[in-house]
Amino acid sequence: MSYAPTILINLVVIILSIQLIISTAELLTLHYLYRDDGLFSWKVQRMGRTISIYVQKLKLDFVCKYPNILIVLALRMLCGITIPVLVILNYSILIPLLIVTFINLILQVRNSQSNDGSDQMAMICFIALLFANFINTELSWSIALVFIAAQASLAYGVSGILKMLKKEWHNGESARRVLKTSSYGNKKALGLALEYNWIAKLFGLFVIYGDTLLAFSFALPPIICGCVLIFGVFLHIGIGSVMGLNTFLWSYVSTYPAIFYVSTLIYY
Repeated sequence: MSYAPTILINLVVIILSIQLIISTAELLTLHYLYRDDGLFSWKVQRMGRTISIYVQKLKLDFVCKYPNILIVLALRMLCGITIPVLVILNYSILIPLLIVTFINLILQVRNSQSNDGSDQMAMICFIALLFANFINTELSWSIALVFIAAQASLAYGVSGILKMLKKEWHNGESARRVLKTSSYGNKKALGLALEYNWIAKLFGLFVIYGDTLLAFSFALPPIICGCVLIFGVFLHIGIGSVMGLNTFLWSYVSTYPAIFYVSTLIYY
């Protein structure tokens, strides 16, 4: 029999909450960047043509300006801590999920220049969880898990296959380029990649075939799927450690219970 969707959905929620807490803590630590003279100044950010439309239609000035945005982030942190507690106590998480989803949508506009793939994945998962929790049936949880698994497989597949088509990812050049950047670089890893080309090649091949394998892991028997997902955890730990991605691991690993659920649906 397939695993009960409520058990696996709770795992998704708890892991996502960890991502939420870490990402919010990072933003609060960099609170000075939100000031009017900071890198994330709302006075500058709101001048963008696309953003100005959202500002006028949604009246975002009040929640996005400094220091009000810090209160919004503190509320997000509180929800991140509250959600797993409510899950463990078997209470409804609908209200904190609604708050988190709303805040995440605001941050997509407020922090548009700093949002990355892990933030987008987390936001999509929270939206799916919100709808599932609102309906609150075993079918709705099952649909949410299938949707999250499909989203993760699509993300992995696009990443892996596109990299597979580029020779730079096979010969180690792309790995060295990434390690040279100020955002994702690592001097020690770059030194090894420059000195030993096979290390740079190995880094690229792990990313290419790791992503591609994870994209199709849902179609594998549950035992094999579970082993591939364990490999995925270590792959993300390695990439996150080298590139300094603190939330990257949690956003994508939060989808693994959903991927495993789809595997059990197929084979059981």
